[in-house]
Parts: sequence; structure tokens; C-alpha cells
Amino acid sequence: MFSQEDKDNFFEAVDSLKKYRRAELSTENGKSLIDKLYTDLLPNEQVLKTCLKDNTTFLIGRKGTGKSTIFLKLQQELRKRKTHITCYIDVKTIFETSKTEYISLEHLKELIPQDILQNYLVERTFVQNILIEIKKELNKKTEGLISKVKNILNLGKIEQVKQKIESLSKKIEDNKALSDIEIPIIKEVFKNEIRKNSEQIETALYTETSVETDMYKGKIKSNIGGNLKENESVGVEVDSKFSEIFLKVFQINSIIVEIKEILEILEIKNLVILLDDFSEIDDLSMKTFVDSLLAPLNNWSDEFIKFKVAAYPSRIYFGKIDQGKIDMLDLDFYNLYSEFSRDTMEERAVDFTKRIIETRLSYFTNKNPDYFFNTNTKETMSYYYDLIFKISMNVPRIIGYILFYCYQSTILFGKKINRQALESASKTYYLKIIEPFFEKTTYSMMAYEEKISVLQLKELLNIFVEEFKNNKKRILNNEVLSGDKYDTFRKNPFVSHFYVTPSYEDLLSTLELNFFINKYTEMSSRDGEKSSIYCLNYGLCIEENLRWGKPNGTDYRKYFIERIFDFNKQVDIFLNESKEIICSVCERKFSAKELKFLEFNNMKCPCGGLVQIKSISKNIAEKIERIEKTKLLSQYEYSILYELNKTDIPMKAKEIAEELDTSHQLIGKRVKKLDEEKGLVERVGEKGKRVYKLTRKAKEDYFSNIQR
Repeated sequence: MFSQEDKDNFFEAVDSLKKYRRAELSTENGKSLIDKLYTDLLPNEQVLKTCLKDNTTFLIGRKGTGKSTIFLKLQQELRKRKTHITCYIDVKTIFETSKTEYISLEHLKELIPQDILQNYLVERTFVQNILIEIKKELNKKTEGLISKVKNILNLGKIEQVKQKIESLSKKIEDNKALSDIEIPIIKEVFKNEIRKNSEQIETALYTETSVETDMYKGKIKSNIGGNLKENESVGVEVDSKFSEIFLKVFQINSIIVEIKEILEILEIKNLVILLDDFSEIDDLSMKTFVDSLLAPLNNWSDEFIKFKVAAYPSRIYFGKIDQGKIDMLDLDFYNLYSEFSRDTMEERAVDFTKRIIETRLSYFTNKNPDYFFNTNTKETMSYYYDLIFKISMNVPRIIGYILFYCYQSTILFGKKINRQALESASKTYYLKIIEPFFEKTTYSMMAYEEKISVLQLKELLNIFVEEFKNNKKRILNNEVLSGDKYDTFRKNPFVSHFYVTPSYEDLLSTLELNFFINKYTEMSSRDGEKSSIYCLNYGLCIEENLRWGKPNGTDYRKYFIERIFDFNKQVDIFLNESKEIICSVCERKFSAKELKFLEFNNMKCPCGGLVQIKSISKNIAEKIERIEKTKLLSQYEYSILYELNKTDIPMKAKEIAEELDTSHQLIGKRVKKLDEEKGLVERVGEKGKRVYKLTRKAKEDYFSNIQR
């Protein structure tokens, strides 16, 4: 039915949606397609217009919500303004590079204890590389500007700009010059810390790091506690002072002045720095980055430097940035559309789904969507747009993957896409992309306590699924939801949504961030209490044979808050059995029901001590302890192995990079380590034409129990 050209064009359309890298929105000749393909999440390009305002803006959304694409369009629009220049920085790539390419500095070896020296060097290199990237972009942009205005500027001013950029380079890159500032600062830090007695150190340590290590709504908390030795205490305290040290070492205030002077000569009013993948770095690095660079550059530049930051929900740290003076746009379904119109939020979301599919297919195939979909009296294009929204929750990258899997199962064989193909694609996406999150966590080198906490969420997810299955049986047996109006769907009941008190949202945030569940709306329960409504991932529902959604019609407006969907009890039981809520000072234990009171009091015990939530799970702990330490990898390294395991066909670095949202150069470096140091990947072919595949050892150690 479809010509080879139709198939190829459809593939190009959906492949452009599922790709991670912003650079992919271009032709083979490098010509940008952003003007033709950009589709705003809101009518009248309201998201773009908000980002174009001369404010620092945080774009908040889960993976694949289109943050990088918005940046691409934003940068293109800002380039049209003669008074603005932009600088795009991929924070995650720079951070990952810093972890593998930091330089061991001789002048620091005798000043910093070995156990924290590597941390310091990585953080130092990260800050330095960010500044170098800003300088490179600045140099590139000023050279372009100078060539345009060289007839207007006199030679003296041109030379002045070049000298200032050279001076800026020395301040950032010359480690010998930096060491003259660095050595006395570090000596002073250690001198001050060693003066403290052990008891004072432990108290200060706990107070200091209680807002600096484990992200929670823009604040960072710590769970260090315990009986630390004096040297350990001093070391961790220096960790907390990294930002303060880097501020002085790199003379951030002076750098701001120099950047401003350079651009004022060129009559530039604003430097807009776009920070992509901000939330992909670890907690300490995020704090260091914000406190030593982002906040000072934003706050001290007299409105001259503005940031556009792409971040994940619940993975944001603002430091000293005044949140009242910045714009925040939440791109996830509920948070975005309910803000504008709660009554029509699903209608608006489906409209975006329709617009983005029509735009891509129109450009790449020159066909209307119904050319590729099996439309009849029941399954119209409106039906398909609504179904794709439910499957993807409006995330462009997921839409791309769903249509890609449909391409593999239908279009490729000359068949049109139908409901069964979309639902099968949703299941495939869940099993291949979402479910492996817990396996990645198992083999990751994250902190022991954090790993247990994440893996416990798999148990909670299983509790939810079993409860839905139980609800399904009870509805089928007429034990609940009795009444004529429920009989129309009793044989195939809707059981995909649940509600909990908003105070449990933080507990569920990791499941939501990784798309196991999605926040759907907020309503008052039958008891009049405000409740957060969540839905299970559509593909998970297909896998477990659970019907997604609710009945149509005003009679079922409150269907989601039927009492059988109240999961507060299940969460309470889970918390009581898997978490220990305990004061770090008096060791008083609290129940899950007391969490609301504790949160109101900033997690402070009546004795004044900080209350911590500790994960307790003997089964998970035993499973973690059974894993050989030599098998533990960074999540990044395991992700590379996982991508190679998904297919029997060897992959190029570029292909892996597209799936992991990074550069092919960084993949090449990590694969080299996985090959030479761990024997997990085999590199085949010459440099530049290499492909990678898993070794037998990798398959046996990590994937022997996983079905491809």
C-alpha cells in the first residue's frame, strides 16, 4: 500500500521526534529546520514568548518534553536581536567530560586529603570547563560581531576587545596563575576547620550539610550524621565550601566585569546563557555550579547576564537566586495546562499532540496524517490523537517512539496504524525504555541509602498494580461501584488512576520523573480533602491488562475520586514497613501520619533535631550486597551497555549518543574504558568507522535474566 518513499519519509518524520539531540533538527546539509518543525506546547507560541522575555527562565519538564527544541528556537529568535548574544552550554556533557579528564594538580596534593582530592579536582574542572565554554562562545560571537562592525569600530576598540578576551582566558585557564590564589585560600579553610573540636565539627557538619546534599524542592539535605573522625569531618566540611573557594579562585566578580566591558564595547545589552541538561549532574556538582557560577553571574551582573535553564521537576537547586524575579515554566501535562484552564487542559494537550504530528508528517511526507492511519467511523483521527495523548502524556519524544514502533509493526509492512498497533507500541515502549530504570539502579554506583530508597519504589509500584487488579475483580463481582450507571463498563472496568494526599507527592516524584506514573489532576476527595490524582503508565496498563481512563459523560466527572481509588492507606503501610522516620538527635521515631506536621516544621523534631527518613529493606539490602563491587558501574556506563543489549546489531557511537542524549565523542571515551578496563564492550573496525557490541562477559554479568 505504501511506496518505499512513503515508508522512508514516515521514518524520517518520527525519527526526528524521538531523537534527543537538538542538532538533529537540520537537513543533511546542516540547514536548520526549526522554523518549519517547531510546535509550541501552547497556542500563539506562548511558551516561546515567555522564554524570549529578558528574564532568567527555568524550563521545568521531564525527559523528552521538548526543552532542547525550545532552546533551539529561542536561540534562533534571539540571534535576530542585534543587542543580544547567546551562549548554549550542554551542562551534562561538560560534567561527564570533567569526571574523566580532570588534571591532577601537584600544588593541591599536599593541601587536600586524598579522600576528597578527586572530588575537588572534578568540581574544579567542571567549573573551569563551564567558564571556558562561556569564553569560547563569547570569543566566537565577538569575532563574528567584529567582522560585521569593523567599519564602525576603530582599531583601538577592536584591539581592546581582543586584549580583554585574552585576559579573560588567562583568568580561567592558567592553572599556574590560579594556584597563586588557590593555595592560600585552601590553607585558610583547613586552618579554620582544624581549630574546631570534634563535637563542634560534627554539629556544624550536620547543620551545614542538611541543606546541601540531597535535593528536595530547591533545597539540599544531608544524611551524614554519625561518629565521624576529625579528619573526615574536616574533609566533608571542605566539600561544602567548594563553591566559596571557586568564587575566589576564579575571581567571578572580576570575570563578570570583564565580560560586561567586552560586550559594552560592541554595544551588546544582554548575554543570554542557555543551560541544557542542568539536572543531569549530581547533587554536590549542582550546588557547586549554582553557588559559584549561576547565582553570582545572574545576581551580580546588573541584569546584563540572563540564563535560560532546562531542568527536571524535583531536581532543581536555586541557591541565592531570587525565585520571585525569575520565570518558571513547567512543561509537564498537568502543571502546564491546568495553570491556564483546568477545565480544558486535556483538550489543550490533545490539540498539541495533533499539531506536532501534523507538522512533522506534513513536512517530511507531504501527506495528511490520515494517509498513515486506519480511519473509520469509530477510529477517526480525533480518536487517534486522543489515544496518543493518553499514551504519551504529551511528551514529544514519547510520541516519536510510539510512532516509530508503529512504523516497525505496520507502515514497514504496508499496513496502516490502528488502535492495536498504538497500544502494542505503548507496551513495547514501557518494557524497553521505562521498566529498565530499576535494573540500572541496581548496578549503579550511587550511595547505598539512595539505592535502597529508589529500589523500594519498585515495591510500591507493584503494590499499586496489585491493588488495581484487586479493584478490577471487585468491580467485576459487583462488590463496589454498584448501580446501573456502572453496569455499562462493569465487564471491562476502568482501573488506571488513584489519588493520594499532596504530602505524598515527594515520595512519588521518582516514579513520576521516570514515567511509571503521571500526575493527572487535582480534586477534592469524597471527604472534602485536597487530593492529587495520578495515572499508571499506559503501556504498563496494557501489560497488566488494566483499562486506562474513565467513562465519558458528566455522570462520571468524579469517577477518579471513588473511594476504591484512595491509595493513601497503601502508601501509609508502605512507609511504615519500608521507612524509618527518626530524629537524628533524640532518636524519637515518628509515624507516616505525622509527616505533614514534620514538613510544616521543616522536618524539625520537638527537641530541635533534624528528622530523617531512612530506608529499611532487608531483602533489597541483601540483593545489593550480593552484587560484586567490581560489577558496579555508573548509570551512564550501564546505559551504554543496555543500549547495546537492546539489539544484536553492533552500534556506532553516534547511534548510542542519540539514545542517551550526549555527544558521540563522550560515548567513545566511555566505551574505551568499558573495553580496556572492564572487558564489557568490544570495539570493531577502524577509528571513525568503529561499531560497538557487548562481550559475552557483559551479557552474562548484566543481562542473563533480562529478555530482549
